[in-house]
Amino acid sequence: PVADAFTTALSFVGIWALARKYLEQWIIWIVVDIVTCGLYFYKDIPFKASLYGLYIVIAVLGFRKWRQMMRT
Repeated sequence: PVADAFTTALSFVGIWALARKYLEQWIIWIVVDIVTCGLYFYKDIPFKASLYGLYIVIAVLGFRKWRQMMRT
């Protein structure tokens, strides 16, 4: 229950940071996705864990794109 609560609370922070268009919101989503991916592997739900693995890749690419856009 602690990991579930952690990911839920951090997701709310991520949504808030996204609304404010902070670059750091991508880091928050990466952390949420890593914890959730591990949690679903632990709960023996590999399809959802794989989905969150894909979300990690998307968040890393989003972070890199936003950082590149902010530099220009």
